[in-house]
Parts: sequence; structure tokens; C-alpha cells
Amino acid sequence: MKAKKFVLALAVILVIMSVVTASALERKVGHLAKLNMTPEEFKAFSNNGIANGRIAVFLASEISEQHEIVHLFYDSFLSLQMALNAGEVDEVALPEAVADYVLNMNDGYKVASIVRTYPSTLSFGFRKDDDPAMLNRFNEALLAMKADGTLAILREKYINDAGFSEPEPVEFRDFENIDTKIKVAVTGDLPPIDFVSPEGKPAGFNTAVLAEIAKRLHINIEIVNIDSGARAAALASKRVDAVFWFQFRKNAETQPDIPEGVALSEPYYTWNEILNIAKK
Repeated sequence: MKAKKFVLALAVILVIMSVVTASALERKVGHLAKLNMTPEEFKAFSNNGIANGRIAVFLASEISEQHEIVHLFYDSFLSLQMALNAGEVDEVALPEAVADYVLNMNDGYKVASIVRTYPSTLSFGFRKDDDPAMLNRFNEALLAMKADGTLAILREKYINDAGFSEPEPVEFRDFENIDTKIKVAVTGDLPPIDFVSPEGKPAGFNTAVLAEIAKRLHINIEIVNIDSGARAAALASKRVDAVFWFQFRKNAETQPDIPEGVALSEPYYTWNEILNIAKK
């Protein structure tokens, strides 16, 4: 009888030890939700990229390569940050410029790992079933802004020089007697790239790019604030006419964040480094 109790107790201890060990070697990483993949599919996508050498991960010294990564999705930057502060996730994955901004604005965070991955680009997303005329006009404006250096100037001002302060609100010119008006969704979920002030005013690089396009095309813009996770629904329901969107390299076979029915403009900003930040 004593032997049976001993064996049972030993089994319980081993189970507890295995659970503790598994938990200790588990890293929960938060991401803004991918609209074309589940967290499990994104894990398989990432693991495949690492296996074939297209994704390289550089870990902080205290993190073991044996950690099992658990990917969790969140619909907004605020919910992502709250999850990190509450210990719901160990790290949050952010584009390099966004991570740099967050680190500058809060000294309670640190870099936990760096992921060099497929080039990602920012574009405007439109409905595929709409008249492509507006998308074509946006493309013409973006290509002209690249050619004349305007995009580089805006990138320098609103991203490279963002520093330790919130981006200034961007003013849109109001064109009188112009009937063309489009609604564009701004999420504020990639500061200082996509930013909305605490007072609800759009600011940052994306908004500055949009204001320049509006000026060149002589169209009026109405900004609609939404969460990142609501982009597809807002576009499909025609609540908005365009949304800021990002994709892995143009025309890639697999796109984690582009659902059916979305047509993208020319890209206007590129990055290929993700910083996972954690609490100090």
C-alpha cells in the first residue's frame, strides 16, 4: 500500500515538474491580428520561414532557443500593450520603427529579440469590386511622391525624427466645390507610422502621406478611427473606402494579413526587421 502511494505521489510530482518545465520554456508573443491567418497558422508560417532561412531570430542572452513560441493576436495596439503590461504575454512584436518609438517613450521596456524577416510594405487597401479609378489615382500620386522625394521627406520628419514626443496632428485641406470625398480608416496601431492622438486627432506618417495625396488629387478626405482588427469589416461593409494596409513582399504567394476582396496600392514604406519588446 505504501509502495502504491509512493508511486502515485512520484507520478504527480513528475506531472507537476513537466508542466512547470513546459511553462518555464514557453514564450508568449503578442501580435496585431493577422486577418488572413489564425495564430496557429502564423506559427507554422513563421517556423517554415526559420527552417528555410528566410527568417532569422536573434535572442537576448537570457532567452533560450528551447523556448516554445505561443503566438497570440490582438485587435489594437492598446490591447497589445495592455497584455504586455499585465503579463498576459512575455513580448510584443512590432515593426522596427514602432518598437523604437515605444522604447523611446517608455523606459520600462527592453528589446527581447530581433526578427529579420520578409520585407513588409505599407499600402492603401481598396475594395477589389469597386471602380479601380481611385486606386489608380492613388498609385499615380504615390509614384510621383517617390520620384520627387516627397515620401522620403515625410518619412524623415514623421518616422526618423519622431524622437520622444507624440507626432503633431496633420491638417487636411478642405476643397470647396469638390464632390469627390473618400473615407479612409486610421487605426493608430503603428505609432508613429499610423497614429491617433489621445484627443482623437489623426497624426503620424500615414496621415501625412494621405494629406499629401489629397492635395495632389484635389479630393476631400474623411478620417474614420477604427481598431486594426476591424479593417476588413469596415472596408467590406463600405463604412470606409480605403484602409492603411501592410503586406509581406509584393506579390508573395502567402499573405498573412490580406483577406479576399482587398486590392492594394503601390507600397510607400518598407521594413524587414521586427523587434520583440518586453518589460524590463
